[in-house]
Amino acid sequence: MKIALIQCPVWGTYDPPVGLAQLSGCLKQAGHQAAVFDINIKLYRQRSENYKNIWAWEQCGFWYDNQSVNKFFEDNRASMEEQISRITASGAKVVCFSVNAASKLSSLKLAGMIKEVEKGVIIIFGGPLFFEKRFIAEILDTGVVDFAVPGEGEGVLIGLVRALEAEEDIFSCRGVYLRRDGRLINTGENDSRVDLDALPFMDFSGLPLSDYDDTKHIAFMASRGCVQRCAFCSSRAFWPGYRAMSGERIFKEIEFHIENLRKINPDLSHVDFLDLVLNGNMKSLAGFCDSVIKSKLNFFWTANMIIRPEMNSAVIEKLRKSGCEHIIFGIESGSQRVLGLMNKNYRIEDADRIIKGLHKAGIKVTANFMFGFPGETEEDFKETLGFIKRNAKFLDRAYPSRTYCAIEEFSYLAMHQSEFDIKKDSPNHLYWESNDGKNTYPERLKRCEDFCALASSLGVEVGSGVQTSVELDRYFNLGYYYEAKGDTEKALNCFLKYREIDPDNEAIANKIKNYSIGAAR
Repeated sequence: MKIALIQCPVWGTYDPPVGLAQLSGCLKQAGHQAAVFDINIKLYRQRSENYKNIWAWEQCGFWYDNQSVNKFFEDNRASMEEQISRITASGAKVVCFSVNAASKLSSLKLAGMIKEVEKGVIIIFGGPLFFEKRFIAEILDTGVVDFAVPGEGEGVLIGLVRALEAEEDIFSCRGVYLRRDGRLINTGENDSRVDLDALPFMDFSGLPLSDYDDTKHIAFMASRGCVQRCAFCSSRAFWPGYRAMSGERIFKEIEFHIENLRKINPDLSHVDFLDLVLNGNMKSLAGFCDSVIKSKLNFFWTANMIIRPEMNSAVIEKLRKSGCEHIIFGIESGSQRVLGLMNKNYRIEDADRIIKGLHKAGIKVTANFMFGFPGETEEDFKETLGFIKRNAKFLDRAYPSRTYCAIEEFSYLAMHQSEFDIKKDSPNHLYWESNDGKNTYPERLKRCEDFCALASSLGVEVGSGVQTSVELDRYFNLGYYYEAKGDTEKALNCFLKYREIDPDNEAIANKIKNYSIGAAR
């Protein structure tokens, strides 16, 4: 069968959608024709000035608002029709969307437009959106989507496409949801876990690799899940357990992509691992490093890792020899007490040792930090400042969370808020407050700003927003904070200050306009 795989906004602009590249590889291995359409990156590249910043994750709320998304589609109708023409020209009988919470509305909108043009096309939605089962019924109730696939989709999609092609009963494939005679039906739970070593290589053909922010790298994911259980993170809910490819399997696929993609782009130089944690399985990591060292393949790589005591001088030297250039750690706090509250299972002294050792080996280090985790006191925050002071000369970059401490949906923190002394009536996941009223969004922002000022004074590069400036983020989010608190005067002042820096922002212009209309009444 001819199948189209779609990524709608909002999604990242640095890496291609590796999930769709993986599905394309699986479909082609099964004998089907797959075409991948990254609508997100095409619209990002064609964006007008008034929509310049809406791809920044700091402003992703835009994509959760139905009115905003509808207006975006209206203002970009010519571009949308161009993308639909590309999809229909592929001859696809099945169109599959990878959907998350932020891309839900745009995916539904585009799916509806495709159905208007090609009424007989079958629409399938899958992806992380469906971890929350209530979205399955909601999506199928729209009448636009024919099937929903929760969980790991590789095996289910192959089975579903086979059943559709052979015109078999859908119940021959487990893990699919549909509406039949007005009832929500599940063909059976998909309880199988994908063997990562058995997956075919990702298929990047058809993806516009020259459109992404960094065209000199390969994006790769060697594992699924995380070995830690941090209270603030929702990854355990989406990816229960942890699995990693073998080191040799990781190397073989990277070698394949480098050799093939360098024929198209000779400047390709590095691999960015997208794993939550690449060193979750130390044996796998060591095997990968050994394979690289033995091969003499010339590339360097970057990865997220966790602080763990096994990372001694011998491991660090092996990382260096294999081309490891940059490691990102979720340090989050310099207070051992706060790390305990977060359920982050590492010791501060190990972090100090490992960061110093990596610096000595010539491997760059980025440390991520949070501010105002529930229970964090001023003394705890001073310990974080102490951490950056003593490690400044060993750190290449400090990345402060620009949400400071958001309450991620489905995280332990989100589901046990009373345990963390959070007010029941807090406005939302960003603007929550402690019961004593001391831990507020403005206080967390202040701690972040104090941290950034200190890090900068020590010569540590401070990471900023993805596409916007720190100042823009400040006024944007403070405006919505005061709006949520009902302080319209302060909210309007923040939005006006934002407009002085970014006068063409469509969302802020509409916000100010609505305030003006309300004042006139």
